[in-house]
Amino acid sequence: GQSNLRKVFVQGFWTNALNPKPALFFLAFIPQFIAPAAPDKTFTYVLLGLMLNFYGIPFNGAYGLCAGWATRRLGVVQRGMAWLERGAGVLFVYFGGRLAVAEMASN
Repeated sequence: GQSNLRKVFVQGFWTNALNPKPALFFLAFIPQFIAPAAPDKTFTYVLLGLMLNFYGIPFNGAYGLCAGWATRRLGVVQRGMAWLERGAGVLFVYFGGRLAVAEMASN
């Protein structure tokens, strides 16, 4: 019910808030759009970050709604995801093995 949705939301919020990748993205991406002659670089940085988040909300909301719709309509999604995860695991093991063999051959 409602408390379960709230729990999922809070868990997702903290997962994203404590993830260092978005912070690194903002630190690397946004400064490119700040003019060197800008009078208040901090304000401009914060404003650009807020704009990026503001414009991302409708897109991410639509993406979530589409994913929810697909999950309800297509019962095969769960089975397909399981096979997709297995395939990705096999690829990771394969690439790891190739990397190990390449490292051994270069020594």
